[in-house]
Amino acid sequence: MINKLRKRIFWIIQISLSIIILGIIVLYTTSSYRNTIASSIMFMERIEVKDERRNDKPVDFNGTKNFMNPLLADIEGVYKLQIKDNVIVRESDDITDEVRNYAIELSNKNTEEGYIGNYIYKVKKFNNNEKEITLMENEETIKTLKTTIITSIIIGIFGIIAIYIIAKKISKIIVKPVEESFEKQKQFVSDASHELKTPLAVIEANADVLQDKVGENKWITYIQNEVQSMNKLVNDLLVLAKMENTNNMNIQKFDLSKEVDMSVSVFESMIYEKHLNLETNIKENVLFNGDKEDIKHIISILLDNAIKHTEENNKIIVNVEKEKSEVKIEIKNQGEPIPKEEQEKIFERFYRVDKARNRNEKRYGLGLSIAKGIVEKYNGTITASSKDGYTSFVVKLNNK
Repeated sequence: MINKLRKRIFWIIQISLSIIILGIIVLYTTSSYRNTIASSIMFMERIEVKDERRNDKPVDFNGTKNFMNPLLADIEGVYKLQIKDNVIVRESDDITDEVRNYAIELSNKNTEEGYIGNYIYKVKKFNNNEKEITLMENEETIKTLKTTIITSIIIGIFGIIAIYIIAKKISKIIVKPVEESFEKQKQFVSDASHELKTPLAVIEANADVLQDKVGENKWITYIQNEVQSMNKLVNDLLVLAKMENTNNMNIQKFDLSKEVDMSVSVFESMIYEKHLNLETNIKENVLFNGDKEDIKHIISILLDNAIKHTEENNKIIVNVEKEKSEVKIEIKNQGEPIPKEEQEKIFERFYRVDKARNRNEKRYGLGLSIAKGIVEKYNGTITASSKDGYTSFVVKLNNK
């Protein structure tokens, strides 16, 4: 839980600050690009205005007089081409093949200004698919622009790395008080549970002795039932307190199929007594790296839950299979569906869908929470769904 909170805070900080930095960099580079192009285009337009004053006659282009500006043949580094239907029909003097190729390429694009190679360009569009393309050689300006863009990208990368380091430290600082509080709460639950076990054991032992002396008695039976219920609650609380401690896990490779089969067999008598039908589809030789006790605990919780919520003569199905790098365990039971809005909440601690019924059955809403905690130790998932009269719990465990 603490790790999840820390990760969530980390990603909120990381994504938020990264978006801000990237936004600033994009705005800066875009502004630099536009200003550079705009100043070069302005320079080209001034040259054209001056040149127009020296040439009163419009240029006749293929019978039209659309191109009012004459060719700038006398200005070094500035080239103008007139293109119609992808063919150059008029061009400046001393033009190179490189410029021609750039002009043809630009005539097929929808952009009106920008840079290509070492040239700033401007495109004017006329009717009948006619275009006038002006290119001005400006290697230094383009080189500076590229350097600005590359520098901005490098700054952005280093900025994101810095944010990563800062976000990690900040998330730890923010979570630390919560972690300390959670550790104290966990320690309290653990200590209280251990302290409760002794008086419960004494009560249970005295109730058994009393029953031996006075015989069957409904009051003694009530005491024994409540003690058993409290024992289960205390054990569940101890499991919850220890659940996040992964250091005590006995990780080994074992046959998960056999462990599931053995765990199911423990419940066969309960299933028989309740007149339920059991169906197992357990794929053989499914190997898993993990703690055997964790798998037993998951199966025990889900099967117990299925039995409690299945009416007489209905069916319980246990499926086990391997899917690529995952092991899939599914336990289905016929019975009342879980409302869709409750399907995620049932994995919360002490949450119960039917509070009155669960209270009568001495169920405290911890089982599914424990199952989820165990599954998450393996970076797996557990989900619940109801469809076609069946309620299905699916566990997927990473098996790398």
